[in-house]
Amino acid sequence: MPFSFSFESPTGIYFGAGESERLADLPAPYGRRVLVLTGRSWLSSSGWQDRLKKILQKYTVRFFACASGEPSVESIEEAREGVSDFDPEVLVAVGGGSVLDTAKALSALIPLKESPLEYLEGVGKGRRLEEPGIPWIAVPTTSGTGAEVTKNSVIRAKEKGAKKSLRSPYLIAAYAVVDPELTLDLPLRITGISGMDALTQLIESYVSRKAQPMVGALVRDALPGMLTALKKLSEDLQDLDARTDAAYGSMISGIALANAGLGAAHGFASGIGGLFDIPHGLICAVCLPYVVERNATEIEAPIGRLLREAGLYTGGDPLGWLVAEIRALFEPYGLEKDLRSFGIGRDRIEEIAERSSGSSMSGNPVPLSLQDKVAILQSIL
Repeated sequence: MPFSFSFESPTGIYFGAGESERLADLPAPYGRRVLVLTGRSWLSSSGWQDRLKKILQKYTVRFFACASGEPSVESIEEAREGVSDFDPEVLVAVGGGSVLDTAKALSALIPLKESPLEYLEGVGKGRRLEEPGIPWIAVPTTSGTGAEVTKNSVIRAKEKGAKKSLRSPYLIAAYAVVDPELTLDLPLRITGISGMDALTQLIESYVSRKAQPMVGALVRDALPGMLTALKKLSEDLQDLDARTDAAYGSMISGIALANAGLGAAHGFASGIGGLFDIPHGLICAVCLPYVVERNATEIEAPIGRLLREAGLYTGGDPLGWLVAEIRALFEPYGLEKDLRSFGIGRDRIEEIAERSSGSSMSGNPVPLSLQDKVAILQSIL
């Protein structure tokens, strides 16, 4: 049967242990003034600061620690003001998804004067970015969001009670440098939260209504490794092979979601995350088993084929097996299992359901009415 699709990814991907050394040369075509964006605590506590300084020694470098937590309109504005005297020619983002999303936004907005709110989908004016901004290089230190290979920056608009995307092909990284060694210092809980986000992205993109052949081929290879890596890392955080599988699964999950969309778990994460200060990956983890069960009629066959081909299960109920595997990961990583654990009461369910819409929800295999969303959220309580 004839089919067509489009496919987007960074200009270049360098994957594997030790690949961070390539940062010595990758910024050079863009300029000598390098702004290195990092998280507030990881860089200094991990011992990587001196190593990065040595790798980047031929450049004029400014290190800037992004605000803690997921990026917001306010934190992006603060970061832009904080680096306004440096005039960077290239950005290098070394951190988790929040740092990478901040870098994307800054790459576009440093040359501009308008608030990020002007360009956010749904809550702002939705203005389009008309031209490329400052080139940026993604260096993830977590295996979760896959933000190193996507074209959107998720930003919280607190005054609107929403999390929305700044989205443009101009936000795609010039290079993604994915070095699993940078994830070895991640603590247990963050490893679990980020890994469950990637697992959710792999599952949802694979069965999305917007799914396409290249995404399917990539996910069929990456999803089993991601699931196995999460089991291994819950027992040994220094397992570099498992860290490598998780980093690969995370990167592929980003490519997959960028080209095939997501589903209801991420739709709910958008609605909940805009109202409550809960890590995005943790919301996805809590919602995922319920969403898999709700989508059963549409996804049992493709998920069953994937699991059988990977040799993960040999018969019976594939979705029941998968949900049991997902739920078995909560305890070893110390993750909450329901919305009630976050202090969310039934009085907020309808509001959350109304806010859980947009591009992620539109990709869900089973179309969900407002009443359907309410029912799923009630079950998660």
